Amino acid sequence: MRRAFAAAAALAAALLVRAAHGSPQQDYILYCMGCHGDQAQGVPGKVPPLAGSLALFMRSAAGRDYLLRVPGAANSALTDARLTAVLNWLAESFPPEAMTARPEPFTVAEVARVRRSPLANVQETRREVVRALAASGRAPPAAY
Repeated sequence: MRRAFAAAAALAAALLVRAAHGSPQQDYILYCMGCHGDQAQGVPGKVPPLAGSLALFMRSAAGRDYLLRVPGAANSALTDARLTAVLNWLAESFPPEAMTARPEPFTVAEVARVRRSPLANVQETRREVVRALAASGRAPPAAY
């Protein structure tokens, strides 16, 4: 009887730990989807799309820095590890059309190092990063 109870308690504890550390998709649903939409499409003129754009920003150091310092990332309740997983999941799940090479995934160390200093001017930084990306290949739209 004690063994059965102990096994049941261990299983319940494992399930609770797993639920508390959800998948990147679950974290996106809970922490990002409310603004960015169920398909990461954003809201024109208000919330930038992540679908098709995130991986393009990941092509350059400035683009990666921008992504990690926007308010949604810099101020996210997610831990560095969970934010890293969500961003990499988004890049994989919603790539730009006809993208031949996958971007280098974010690392937890990179996220931890960069995200704590939010951008002062998000839109101006976005325009600068998009201009630089466009000069070297495909880029997300400057406006959203």
